[in-house]
Amino acid sequence: MLSIGIDFGTSNSSVAAFDGTALRLLPLDAHARDPRVMRSLLYIPRDGDIVAGQRALDLYTEQNTGREVRLERRYIREVTMTFSDMTVTKDAYAMIDVNEPGRLFQSLKRFLPVTSFRKTNVFGQEYRLEELVATLAHQMVRAAEAALGLPVRSLTVGRPVRFSEDAGKDEAARRRLEEAWSLAGIDRVRFLEEPVAAAHHYASEAALPPGARFLVFDFGGGTLDITVARATGRAAEVLATGGVPLGGDLLDSRIMETRVARHFGKGARYQPDGLPLPGHLLSRLRSWQTIVELNRPDLLELIRDAARRTDRPRELANLETLVTRNYGLALFRAIEEAKIALSSDEAAEVRLQRDRLDAVEPITREEFEAAISLQLRAARGCVLGAVERAGCAPEEIALVITTGGSSLIPAFRRMLQEALPRATLTAADTFTSVAAGLALAGGTSE
Repeated sequence: MLSIGIDFGTSNSSVAAFDGTALRLLPLDAHARDPRVMRSLLYIPRDGDIVAGQRALDLYTEQNTGREVRLERRYIREVTMTFSDMTVTKDAYAMIDVNEPGRLFQSLKRFLPVTSFRKTNVFGQEYRLEELVATLAHQMVRAAEAALGLPVRSLTVGRPVRFSEDAGKDEAARRRLEEAWSLAGIDRVRFLEEPVAAAHHYASEAALPPGARFLVFDFGGGTLDITVARATGRAAEVLATGGVPLGGDLLDSRIMETRVARHFGKGARYQPDGLPLPGHLLSRLRSWQTIVELNRPDLLELIRDAARRTDRPRELANLETLVTRNYGLALFRAIEEAKIALSSDEAAEVRLQRDRLDAVEPITREEFEAAISLQLRAARGCVLGAVERAGCAPEEIALVITTGGSSLIPAFRRMLQEALPRATLTAADTFTSVAAGLALAGGTSE
């Protein structure tokens, strides 16, 4: 029986098929540089078909970047609130970007443990988070079916070891992921922890000595997941797993906070009293999605007032252009490109020069590593905790298998070598090893 595995990642997704003999990665996205790897992006245009992957990013960039954001207060519906001694009914309004040609959804998986995010209104139609995830999942399944020439009725889907360190939110995320895949219309879905799948894949490919203990370090856009396993021929016995909600998206935010935010008002002070900008303005610079919130009329007025009254008017003018011309995603793409460059180069540059916006920030690898020092410590703690739960000493780990785009960052590779001094580091297929392992695991369970 054909076994299909889907690695539904925070940043990228892939699909593999195993027929009992041969394992192959399926093309998912004809527009992508590597058709076997699809960006986990969903774009819902005001008019037209929903698209996913690279085409979603291309359409968003074409239709949205540099355009004017125009928010208007619109009536949503009547809301009833019940308190202990009374019931209050009132009209609900929201600020809507009436100039928006389409909505881009990125890192949907990262929002599964965010219980406050239940639904969103997209051009008059409400979508629950589970429905958005299901829509993206359905796009992947359709692409897999097209590649196979067969309908997909059964899947093995990857999931993080831990969505959240809060047990309640972690369980809620698991339930939401399961509901999303049921909404995608698949008859049978089995879930397997992503680093466990990667361990199965590597064990099937490499002739590891029986009993050898190894660790999988799966570090992607949203989570860091760990598996400690023991080789048993061309299979693996899982000894322990671990995970923390730490990924490439958070590292991008750290670059923004520590290096780039100064170009958009961080450090500015009102004159003549020397008071700083309100912290809630700067906190919205941590992601491109929250930058959009600064288009609210009251927050825009704060930005414009600051441009008149602070000691950094040029930086506040940058911020206004960033917000009102919708350059948030372009800025974070520039940050991500600099982060990737620092894996091979000692220095890189975050550059965004559009319209009246002028932000150029050099960053060295040493500065980047200083900015992510807390994340490095959290990753080390996660690794050593999993090793301890496996009943091993760090010196007993003979091999570390790294996968996921963020695992290429030199600081994390160096941390692994220091924490596990006798281990050899080897990189599995960065974006496809989990999908391959899921397909293999599905075939084994049939």
